[in-house]
Amino acid sequence: MLQIDPFWSYGIGAGCALATAARLRDAHGDGTRREAIRDRGLLATLLFMGMLFIPMGMWLATRFPGWETMYAWRAVPPWALAAFSAGLVVCATAGYLLTHRLLVRGKPWGACLQFVAAYVFVFCTLIHGWDGTGLRRFLATAPAAFTSPTPTTAELIQWLRSPIAETLFWMGLVLIPALLAVNVRLRTGGTGAPGTRGAPLDGLDMVLRATMVILGPCLALAVSASLAVTVFGPLLGGAAWTALAVAVLHPRSALAAVCRRIVLPAACPPRRAEPSAGGQHLHAGQ
Repeated sequence: MLQIDPFWSYGIGAGCALATAARLRDAHGDGTRREAIRDRGLLATLLFMGMLFIPMGMWLATRFPGWETMYAWRAVPPWALAAFSAGLVVCATAGYLLTHRLLVRGKPWGACLQFVAAYVFVFCTLIHGWDGTGLRRFLATAPAAFTSPTPTTAELIQWLRSPIAETLFWMGLVLIPALLAVNVRLRTGGTGAPGTRGAPLDGLDMVLRATMVILGPCLALAVSASLAVTVFGPLLGGAAWTALAVAVLHPRSALAAVCRRIVLPAACPPRRAEPSAGGQHLHAGQ
């Protein structure tokens, strides 16, 4: 969906950069190696975006324009498709480069926040949208189908049998494994960048744990945001959710510790002093 894909693209870029964190740490002091890891990781990210993610988005936008725009438009004009494609490239690039910069500066939790926040926004848009009907719009096969608060069983079955669901299923069978494979290869050095090649199982373990973070804390934060705004209203609900998010996303929170271990597993368990904000070393204590 056009409203979701920019956040997803940013998250993809951030995730690909995080996959290179251990190799960046191993290349400490070697600027040439770090630049090679950055450049080849970014190339792999943009190849994935250009060969799979963006073409699939264009297919959906032309085949199901109403659904792809969450029924905001009946058709997507060519200029919007062109701007949308370019915007996704920019989002993925920004996510990768900012996350990489934070890793190099010794701020792994700040880097992880790029990934976590992106997927929280993905789920917030999917579940709540801009008016509380996000999930209803996702499960609608026609503009009039999301007028009721919740879908009926018959409507869900109708959606699952629709060409939209069938297209998403086949695209997902290609897109998700390809994204996981890119991250595994970036983790293990499989793109050919200089450095020590890690075990493939380490890369697979990383992407599985990252997936658990996406489907666990990120999804839970989005659901809680939607519930808070729906029950208490935008002001009170937004304030309550902000307080919850600050606690969950605090640098000393359990989620922060888990993310550090995923990104830099060998560097974490005993907790060490935080490096200075301007430090140039890649540690896991920040």
